[in-house]
Amino acid sequence: MISLLFPFRGDEMHIERLDFENSPYLGVYGVATDRVAFIREGLAEKKLEILREVLRVPLVETSVMKSRIIGIFAAGNSNALIVPYYIWDGELEGIKARLRELDIDMRIEPFLSKLTAFGNLILANDRAALISAKFTREEAKRIEDILGVEVERGMIGEYHAVGSAGVVTNRGGLVHPEATDDELEWLEDLFKVEIYVGTANQGVPFVGSCMLANSNGVVVGSLTTGPEIVKIEEALGFLS
Repeated sequence: MISLLFPFRGDEMHIERLDFENSPYLGVYGVATDRVAFIREGLAEKKLEILREVLRVPLVETSVMKSRIIGIFAAGNSNALIVPYYIWDGELEGIKARLRELDIDMRIEPFLSKLTAFGNLILANDRAALISAKFTREEAKRIEDILGVEVERGMIGEYHAVGSAGVVTNRGGLVHPEATDDELEWLEDLFKVEIYVGTANQGVPFVGSCMLANSNGVVVGSLTTGPEIVKIEEALGFLS
């Protein structure tokens, strides 16, 4: 399913509904930053072009550990991408080669940990990162060094999967509806953006799994309703 575009005022930013091979869980299959987006292999060119148009960054098509669910395994910001230590050498070299081709100086860091679902467990923008409390303090310090931002350990609405429970860019953020007022205030202070609660894909609270977003635009799952889109636009800073 490919929907009509939702154009913005004159700055060409917009929001778009999309699916990846009939799945509306776009965040499972990619990681978007303000410099580049990492996307699962095998998507049709028409869908890749929509991603380029909306996010307005180059795409790196890849797999991680021979899996297409790279949004589960990888997380990062404009400075770096954290991937599991067990990423295949060919995948790692392929990512680095594509970044060199694009003339993008970005750190790709295989991270050794008992945890591997970094996309589920790390929520980051270019100012800060919230990571699951399941990471040790030593791991938090390493993640801070890699991403080049302040890192806090914690949860959102009692969920350790903070990367799935939220999406945050340099313009705004949207998190699980069970986040408390105190958590929202804390997150706003951490990420230095306004944070809202909301859902996508007809009521799914794990919004990070449902969309790909950066400061330029957002691609949401194909099941996302009109009212959800309005809230997403507001939360991510695309409404005046």
